[in-house]
Amino acid sequence: MSTQRVYLHDDQCVTTIATVQAVVDGAFTVEQSPFFVGGGGQPCDIGTVDGVVISGVSVDADDWVWHQSVAALTVGQQVELCVDAPRRAILSRYHTALHVLNTLAMVHYQAWITGAQMTTDYARIDFAMPWLDPVVLADLELRMNETLAANHAVRAYTMPPAEFAQRPDLIRTLNVKPPVYHGVVRIVEIVGFDGQACGGTHVRHTREVGACTIFKSENKGKQNKRLYVRFAD
Repeated sequence: MSTQRVYLHDDQCVTTIATVQAVVDGAFTVEQSPFFVGGGGQPCDIGTVDGVVISGVSVDADDWVWHQSVAALTVGQQVELCVDAPRRAILSRYHTALHVLNTLAMVHYQAWITGAQMTTDYARIDFAMPWLDPVVLADLELRMNETLAANHAVRAYTMPPAEFAQRPDLIRTLNVKPPVYHGVVRIVEIVGFDGQACGGTHVRHTREVGACTIFKSENKGKQNKRLYVRFAD
């Protein structure tokens, strides 16, 4: 037994009633949780348990999700877990925007991802690109916003690793293995545009992201370029 990660099949869920399974000093675990554990450049969720702050989550070797909190809880107690919904929404918007951007960079400039990170203020993504100039940046920004405005539906599903291995179109990085969880690979699809392996949270339709701007770029090495993205509004 381990913690069921609710967000993997419903990344819009931000509240769950759960039963406490174990308690240690400053943390507890439950049988199911909507809290995203972090990964792929997206930080873990924060929120509350029965109104008391949860400052972060982590996963142990047995796949239990531990919630860091000073709440006084006991094993067997039913609690209400609430993710910080506005923060989750911002990170989901950024994560979806980066999916669009990385697909456009791959299709039009043959650029593989080398890293990514999301905050509530901006997101950044690194690409293996030998060169980058204002024309390329303007082109990527325009294409990104056109795609977001087209309002593609976003959905998640799973497939066996063997099937995933036969789908090179779902890979965006050469250096990171796909997230295999409980024997399957989770795929996030922007319907009619893109699909890729991902364990993070996203919006339901691309228009929910809003317009974005690539407000800065950096040269992080001969073959590595970093782009910074934030919401235009």
